[in-house]
Amino acid sequence: MSDDFLNHTGWENAAHAPTSEDGSARRYFRLSKDGKTTVLMDSRQDNSLPDFIRIGDYLRSTGLKTPEIYKADLENGYLLLEDFGDTSFRKALCNQDNKTKLYELATDVLSHMRKSIIDLPDYYDSTVHEGHRRVIDWYLPAVRGEQNTDGQVEEYLNIWAEIEQSLPPCPQGFLHIDYHVENLMWLPQNEGLAQCGILDFQGAMRGPVPYDLANLLEDARIDTDKELRRAMLDRFCVEMTPEDKEAFENWYRVLATQFHCRVAGQFIKLALKDNKERYLEYLPRVTNYLKEGLEHPVLQPLQKWFNEQGLNFNEAPIISAAKTNPLIRVDAF
Repeated sequence: MSDDFLNHTGWENAAHAPTSEDGSARRYFRLSKDGKTTVLMDSRQDNSLPDFIRIGDYLRSTGLKTPEIYKADLENGYLLLEDFGDTSFRKALCNQDNKTKLYELATDVLSHMRKSIIDLPDYYDSTVHEGHRRVIDWYLPAVRGEQNTDGQVEEYLNIWAEIEQSLPPCPQGFLHIDYHVENLMWLPQNEGLAQCGILDFQGAMRGPVPYDLANLLEDARIDTDKELRRAMLDRFCVEMTPEDKEAFENWYRVLATQFHCRVAGQFIKLALKDNKERYLEYLPRVTNYLKEGLEHPVLQPLQKWFNEQGLNFNEAPIISAAKTNPLIRVDAF
């Protein structure tokens, strides 16, 4: 129990309140006592604490801002962390703070972070990468109102393989994996890159560098206009040759669209399997990103295949557990 952990930290009998919830089994609570606050991370269900500590320590050593760890109980899955407050980048953006400044800061942090050298799992061996099939496993049957046939997933993955093989090698580096405006905290009291507090980095990997930038600029939770996305892409690529920049931008489009394919299916899966229906409100934004991305020349083979399947992403499906669950194949990922 967390009470046993807190009894050895000086935070026993502290007032506590949940601070956030994400798609994982982790839980977070803000503790308040004697005018001070800290955050309790309850990670009993996912065993991610060793990676959180190791990666967070490393990123801080490079000059980035991750939470200081005050106390750890790895055996029982608890951490006591530095409290970055309540102002995420998303909240700061919604409060009409300087949008361009915030995105420039997030882009600069990402540019700094991509050069990090630390032992990490490979993106292409991960469930994150495999997840781009979820648009077929979960989204397609929900839209068409019928179960997928044998071989549809394989056809879809073959199209992606052909697209990737048509491109030059993608630059590889450090990936946060969940780099979006709710995992970035606005800390204006600090200077430089430390004004961006970084959270939820325990799943970091080594893989294709454009992935995190796509996650930031095409976030399901908040609108970003094309001009801002263009400016941040230019900022990230400022030191690249024209040839390298063209390759980077093609890979950006590939990875962003794969990301949206994963998310479109994952939101439906979360609603059906975990009763997290709040994620469905983001589906229209995701489908808009998909429609826009599929206009890119490099993705024409995928758009053609989607059209053949009757999938145009003109509107998000209405999800009903009673109607949709029977349509999901047992081998859905």
